[in-house]
Amino acid sequence: MLTRIKIENYRGFRSYRLDGLTAVNLLVGKNNSGKSALLESVHLLASGGDPTVLVNAASRRGEVVAGGREESPLVDISHFFYGHEISPNSRFSLSGDNALPPVTVTAVPLGDVKPHPELFEDLRTGRPAFAMKIQSGRLGSKSGRPLILSEAGVLLVDPRRPLRRYLGEERREGPPIVFITPDSVAPESLGVMWNQVLRDKQEREVRKAMQILEPDLEDIVFQTAEPMYRSYAGRPGVLVSFEGDQRRVPLGSTGDGMRRLLALSISLIHAKGGYLFIDEIDTGFHYSIMAQMWELVVRTAKESNIQVFATTHSSDCVRGLGILCKRSPDLRTDISAHKIERNLDKDVPFTGADVLDAVEQDIEIR
Repeated sequence: MLTRIKIENYRGFRSYRLDGLTAVNLLVGKNNSGKSALLESVHLLASGGDPTVLVNAASRRGEVVAGGREESPLVDISHFFYGHEISPNSRFSLSGDNALPPVTVTAVPLGDVKPHPELFEDLRTGRPAFAMKIQSGRLGSKSGRPLILSEAGVLLVDPRRPLRRYLGEERREGPPIVFITPDSVAPESLGVMWNQVLRDKQEREVRKAMQILEPDLEDIVFQTAEPMYRSYAGRPGVLVSFEGDQRRVPLGSTGDGMRRLLALSISLIHAKGGYLFIDEIDTGFHYSIMAQMWELVVRTAKESNIQVFATTHSSDCVRGLGILCKRSPDLRTDISAHKIERNLDKDVPFTGADVLDAVEQDIEIR
């Protein structure tokens, strides 16, 4: 488990540290304080420098540039570097403790790598200018493969071939990692994780978690037969049933809170022995169930050896964490909150006991 992290030249942080990390870590702070950026950085560190983490993070933020008429949008890597600028010899680094290898991302002159000219022969939106190397000492990581960039820092790939070919199609080794965005988990990923729930016969645990919102929930079913039923508007085709009702209804008709809770409960099962990242953990949840939601997260993390990193803007979310600390003293040492401020070079950490004191004395820690 990570207990401290240091980042250098990543996004809006010239240098920053997170200290006093525990099993469950809540990042709090004002808008644009860098909470999501720190969440991404820890995700990249835990992944051993997997380039798909960078690509997915940029895509979520809309850090892309339009391609040509027959080209897909291209990812702009420059925003990951401090000051939103990239040139040969630009770099950022992420490091932690407990034997987790550091990750260093460096821009290098094009002459230092051997690009494949055929990848760019039909590309109209840019030409190779330099390369980016991701280095990590983790065994089995995808790092080390140079990625070719344009002068503006745009990741260049042959539009005739899938992006994953250049990022590495092999499966990443190491502990499981799940990232939940404010829009929840991608439908295809949720389906894959549900298959693991079925293999491990853990449907009961998911159902119990979902009953936090709907005590009468009886069953959950993922549709897999016909594509048209599998998803609607990008969401998986999930049906639920309730006691006393013979019908099964789409999960989406029960509200976003149920969809969010399903993603959270399945992710906790899938992340056993690894890491779970949750951006805006309170999304979709009413203030009245915050303490129950936190108990699900903290107890599962403790029992399944998961390290959780989450962000929030919500005072209700922090209050729910404090209520849990009061109800369950045995969990206090597994909980910490970290106030993020850009004008400092490190976080302001709060233990579980500190969170409880702040809530009881109505002290603002966000």
